[in-house]
Amino acid sequence: MAKYKIKNTNILHDGKIRKEGSVVELTDEQAKKLEGFVELVKEKAPAKQTNEKTKTETKKLDVKTEGEGQDGGESNGK
Repeated sequence: MAKYKIKNTNILHDGKIRKEGSVVELTDEQAKKLEGFVELVKEKAPAKQTNEKTKTETKKLDVKTEGEGQDGGESNGK
């Protein structure tokens, strides 16, 4: 079943009055009978989902080992 927008009038569909501008699901046969009163609603393509893992950047950690890169001073409490 496809979605159709009602135009130019209100219609009775599934026992309910549907107002102009409403969107209803119709079979091809129903849509053909209401040809002048409905127009096919083009469905948007689903949005692409992004993988958060691929979006994140790996950050390089600058890890210093004990005694490396010290600007003088005491080492190991000496």
